[in-house]
This record gives sequence, structure tokens and C-alpha cells, in this order.
Amino acid sequence: MGQPGNTRNTPLLIAAGTVIVAAIVAVAVGFNHAANSGVDRSTPSASSAPATSTATAASSQVPYADCTTATFGSPLAPLNPPSDVHVYPNVPGMSIDTTKLYEATITTPGRGTIVVCLQPNLAPQTVNVFVTLARNHFYDGIPWHRVVSAFVIQGGDPSCIGNVPALPATPSAACGSGGPGFKFNDEPVKQQYVNGSIAMANSGANTNGSQFFISSADNTKNLQPQYNLFGKVASGLDVVPKVQQGDVMQSITVTEQQ
Repeated sequence: MGQPGNTRNTPLLIAAGTVIVAAIVAVAVGFNHAANSGVDRSTPSASSAPATSTATAASSQVPYADCTTATFGSPLAPLNPPSDVHVYPNVPGMSIDTTKLYEATITTPGRGTIVVCLQPNLAPQTVNVFVTLARNHFYDGIPWHRVVSAFVIQGGDPSCIGNVPALPATPSAACGSGGPGFKFNDEPVKQQYVNGSIAMANSGANTNGSQFFISSADNTKNLQPQYNLFGKVASGLDVVPKVQQGDVMQSITVTEQQ
């Protein structure tokens, strides 16, 4: 999916023969803020047009869960991790209990802790992939490579490790299009992209991998239902806007509802 950029008006000057007729044609590009500044796995720039995704809005919404009223166990131990935690040969098999909630605790030194409530009833495969990667320490040490104020913070690309300087510098070309070695399908979007919602970034239809984003503002009107939405921040929402480009996720641990 392409990234959001600014709507552009393009002037066109027409000259013919000895009689010069000047006309300025404003070409309004029909992208809203999301299409123009959208979320993309392929590049951290905000200038490309959106790619097509098969994720669609569901006919009926699933309410966001409240993880603060649930009880969770100890952090999940690794489960059949590959020899290189950043390279998987295939999409992980289903290992979560889809009837339970999960909590992901994202620790970013110097900024704070964000706890996200993950809901399998929003997107079961997405939660399963995220939980598997997190419990196997995939995300440990990966930087937030794309931060757009009052929009999103994005991370999860292992190729960005060591390649994301602080602003105003930009990440290296090696960063922004990486993943875990597999891609998985889009799932119906069953909620809105509210402030604190978490969803997978993608570069088109069925290209989900490891990159994800957290909305740092209400993007209900800014984002089309093209990103697998799978939960919402339960605590630490005030930490989200503090995250800066280049900040590193020290760890993401996951616990299961008891």
C-alpha cells in the first residue's frame, strides 16, 4: 500500500500556433490523508500512490476488547523458533487460542512501555503471526523506522537494524521493504483505525509480513480498510506520540488470557 503524501495540484500550460491560449488546469488527485500519507512496507517515504489491497471492511464490526478487565499469565516462551529469528521458511502454523485475548508489551527505552490488546476475533491469522514472531524475539532490537506525527508509528523490519538515523536524516535504502521471509493474506477489517489501533503494514494485496503500525491519532477518516487490524493500545497511549524515528524496540513480550 502506498504512503500518504500531500494532495498536489498540477498546472498545465497549453500553447498553439501564433495565438497563445494559456489555461491552467488544476488536477485534483483524489487521495485523502491516508492515501496521501499512508502506511507502506516498501519505503518510508510519503510520496507514492497507494497500492491495491484485498483487505475490506466487514459488514458488521467487532467491538474492541478491554484487556484491562482480563487476567493474563506469564510471557509466552519461544515456540519452534528458526535458527535465525528474522528468517522464517513459511507462515507460522496456528498456535494461539482464538477464543482468548493476548497482550503485547512493547518496550522502547527512553520513551516508555506500550501495552496492546490483541484480539483474534478481529483477525485470527494476524494475531497468530504477531504473537509467534514476538514470543520468538523477532522484534527485539528492531527500530521504529517510520514516524509521522499525529498519524502513525511503524516498525518491524529487521533490515532496518542499524539503518535508521534520527531525524532529520532518512533511513537507508536497505530499510523499509523487509520482512520475516513469508507473506500472508489480508483479513477483513472489523473495526475502525482509531487512536491507538494496531494494524499490519503492507505493500499491496496479501503482502502482510512483520511490519506493523500503531495509529497516533484517530485515523478513522484517514485510512481505507486496507490493513489487517488486530487490536488496540490498552495502556501507554501517551507513549505512542513520544516515539521518534530511530528509537529501538528493546523487546515485545506476549501474554495469554487466563
